[in-house]
Amino acid sequence: MSIVEVVRRRGVIGSFKKVASVLHRNGSVRYARLRHKHAPAYVSPTPDELATVERKLAALGVSVEDYLPSPDAFRSFQQEGWFPADYFGGEESSVWDEKHLEHWIARERLGLVEYDDSEVYVDIAACRSPWVHALRERAGIEAFAIDIDEVGELYANLPYYRVENATATSFPEASVSGASLQCAYEMFVGEDDTNFVREAARILKPGGKILILPLYMHTHYCAYAAPEYYGKGFSDPDAKEYVNFDSAGVPSSRKYDAAQLKKRVLDPITSLGLTYKLLALRNKSEFGDSIYCHFILEISK
Repeated sequence: MSIVEVVRRRGVIGSFKKVASVLHRNGSVRYARLRHKHAPAYVSPTPDELATVERKLAALGVSVEDYLPSPDAFRSFQQEGWFPADYFGGEESSVWDEKHLEHWIARERLGLVEYDDSEVYVDIAACRSPWVHALRERAGIEAFAIDIDEVGELYANLPYYRVENATATSFPEASVSGASLQCAYEMFVGEDDTNFVREAARILKPGGKILILPLYMHTHYCAYAAPEYYGKGFSDPDAKEYVNFDSAGVPSSRKYDAAQLKKRVLDPITSLGLTYKLLALRNKSEFGDSIYCHFILEISK
């Protein structure tokens, strides 16, 4: 939003703090671009590159299943109003459809609508998401949200929004029927991606599932960092690090190649007695022009 638009919407007095914030952010972005002008900038994989990733996975014996969920069922979900009108910037936001799709796929793949009173669902790395609150209020599901950071004022007093590390949760052994991570797993720095698999094996009930979506991959093992974190050592040493000028507050966002996914995630899954499905969303264009979810990892016990 431009400064002129801010003033028009909020008035001169009410816009002062917002305008100052815009100026500071714009100035910071310009400084970051100047400071890191020689740094490699991150570019998302193209469809051809994603096909290359799948070929490399196949060469390692990792199969990718086609996934074609129903666009009509998704539209019905959107019309049910599970998220507030300003969620992720509202309907005009470029991620409005994407964020709805991620949660809807998690709901469908986990079978949340069929949960009974004995089943527990966990939204992992949920931050300030209203998803768990909506599931409890509207569907009566025993749902919990955990994040390593504070959840904010809106949900701070709700006992089912918890500040916890996803690699060492307070959930008892074999107590969770389902969990999901929406646009979160890539932020697990260091060995926490592998550590999370161990925690999943501990907390899942037999028959339980965890959905990771999107599962971000690239033709090579890499990560991007927001400008303020670029070069600070948060990305894995053997991952090529890029800067992403469109992000803020991101120490490192991991993108697996086929070999590293197998080594860090898939092999630990099977060694712990779990199973997995690696899905590819084949009809993403039917859900909106800005859908970027491609790979989805489903872990089962």
